[in-house]
Amino acid sequence: MVNNRARDGIDSAGDLVAEINKAGGVAVAERSSVEAPQASDLLVAAAIENYGRLDLVVANAAIVDRATFGKAEPERFREAMEIDFMAPVELARAALPEVRKHSGRFLFITSAAGTYGEYGVSSYAAAKGALSAFAKTLAIEGRRNGVKANLLAPFALTQMTEGFVPREQTKAMSPAMVVAAAMWLLNPDTDVTGQTIVAAGNRFRAVVTGETAGLVFPVEQPVDDDRFADAAEALFELDGWESYSDGMAAFLGLMAMDAEPGGMA
Repeated sequence: MVNNRARDGIDSAGDLVAEINKAGGVAVAERSSVEAPQASDLLVAAAIENYGRLDLVVANAAIVDRATFGKAEPERFREAMEIDFMAPVELARAALPEVRKHSGRFLFITSAAGTYGEYGVSSYAAAKGALSAFAKTLAIEGRRNGVKANLLAPFALTQMTEGFVPREQTKAMSPAMVVAAAMWLLNPDTDVTGQTIVAAGNRFRAVVTGETAGLVFPVEQPVDDDRFADAAEALFELDGWESYSDGMAAFLGLMAMDAEPGGMA
């Protein structure tokens, strides 16, 4: 089932459905605006009505407001958060009971901007960063029911990026060049959850987050400001950095830090 709102006389959902059906698939269009009230319930209901079950959910809708934060209009910022973050959250809320029945999976389309930040797209980066944190939490909570949730951060030529991709790169930046990663993450045989893959032009990377070995000071009293400042540069040394499965594991790892050589400042 394909969703996209029809606007300016363009019915992209209907066009894609026609293409799928022509190729021998079976597809249905649903044209709700994802941020509209009850849109998520309508989407899930349409899936159940047409197919009888719901196994896979791909949340791909997004807009971008190209303005630095100092110039961004508050209303436009909220709109980006509604479409890029809250709409996928509400879709997941509506779909989760059905997806649980079949140990299904979610794929959220995020962005490198949500991982690293990016100049001039503060609302988009904020929404995608929030979406990444939400998806990873959903992955943790879904394990008991076999539900998996992953993220794909694609660079590709789309309606949203048109005009920002050099003409000589349009072939390499075709959306088709990232599809293999999406299909792998949606495959029932793929035993991966809570992960992010960055993809562009048949190039793929996994995003791995973690924390450095850090600093340890005696706990008898708060560390002196000047002493911390003198040692702070070592915070960013990558030797001994570690990745964690969730926030609690990161906390426990922090509290278990000991005074190994190089750790005590």
